[in-house]
Amino acid sequence: MLLPPTFGENALNLAELIDIGLQNNPMTRQSWASARSAAAQYGIVLSDFYPNVQFTSQYTRVRGTFGPATVFSSTPSASETAATTTGGTAAPVLGSTTSTGFGLYSTTAGPDVELTYTLFDFGQRTSAATAAREALYFADWTHNQEIQNVIQAVMDDYYTYLYQMRVLRSNEQNLENACASLDAANQKFSLGLAALGDVAQARTQYLQAKINLTTQKQTVENAFAQLAVDLGLPANIGFKVQPMPEEIQAEPMLCNVDQLVAMAQNQRQDLLAAQADLRSKDALVLNAKRAVYPILATSLDIGKYWFQGSMEEKYHWVAELTLSFPIFQGFFYKNSMKKAAANRDRSAAKLLQAELHVIQDVTTSHMYIKTSAENLKDSDEYLKAAELEFNIALSSYKAGTKTILDVLSAQSSLADARSKKAGAQKDWYTSLASLAYATGSLCLPAAEQKCQL
Repeated sequence: MLLPPTFGENALNLAELIDIGLQNNPMTRQSWASARSAAAQYGIVLSDFYPNVQFTSQYTRVRGTFGPATVFSSTPSASETAATTTGGTAAPVLGSTTSTGFGLYSTTAGPDVELTYTLFDFGQRTSAATAAREALYFADWTHNQEIQNVIQAVMDDYYTYLYQMRVLRSNEQNLENACASLDAANQKFSLGLAALGDVAQARTQYLQAKINLTTQKQTVENAFAQLAVDLGLPANIGFKVQPMPEEIQAEPMLCNVDQLVAMAQNQRQDLLAAQADLRSKDALVLNAKRAVYPILATSLDIGKYWFQGSMEEKYHWVAELTLSFPIFQGFFYKNSMKKAAANRDRSAAKLLQAELHVIQDVTTSHMYIKTSAENLKDSDEYLKAAELEFNIALSSYKAGTKTILDVLSAQSSLADARSKKAGAQKDWYTSLASLAYATGSLCLPAAEQKCQL
């Protein structure tokens, strides 16, 4: 794990969490490894443009026949044994044969260097290289998109965790309000000013608020664990995050939907990756068509041999110019063209799907910001009104002008208002992050964005 030196000491802000996530999340590592693999594959394809030079060295020991005989005896003769055991090399070693032939041993050794090069192939190498290059672009843009996916996930988890923390604090306040209502009911009951039903109803609300608080603690723990996992950290690690500000000013949107869609079409990395994938498949279609064209190649083999029993050294060389092209291979090339065309059509459909998905994301995110800004303003007013209503209802109940039902109703409204206020604050920040993700602007500095989000 790559963590800052002060990790665990101070509360981490969103930028620090994103930095930790980008360094530790396994998804970015996987996409980066895929990009490096695609780069290496592109280099492999480019190797076809260079000559192929290969070195070989051989050592050959041959036992043959000299004369008309073709059958040798299994036991060597005395002369053959003497020749092989003395290690002499001045003359060939003769084996024991039948009366009509002789065994012959010879040794040849020497290195060879072979150079081969394709002179002309009607653009087969070019189309293959183009396909590999576009596949590399696809891997690079996919990695860039994965970076934005991690940023989006960390932002969502961060705001979700802070939202659940606010809900937890709201539940604590709800429990305090329920306790105040229960105390008021018990006090009036002890004075004989309220029925036992008031105490029972107030106690029911109190226990419900207590259960909600306990359940919310588990929800907070789940949100924290999800944040840690998306950061690439174990869920049992401990750290603190900075809370959201208490007061949030929702600013209006300055860009219209068409401007945002244009931004997304130029900046969404998954859309650019889909375009590169389509170009790669186009090049593979062209490569499949060119595979039936002739290939003109040349080769040069040069070497030097040493022969046993002779000090003579002989050079040899072979030069070839070959022209090859397929005639029939069981409809292999025809089906290869069909396969490449089908893969191209599938990539085109994926590109269309990506374009529609991008437009949908931008449109819904644009509306999400508008509605979240309105909800943030309304939820703030709703909370103020609910607090006032509860205070009035509780005071009136103590004075005997309101019933316990009025207090409990106001208490429920106050709990709902607190929950909606926390949700509205989360939705506002989440809507900004969603629109930045939809337009592909998460990794761009503010100076490079064409309009204010």
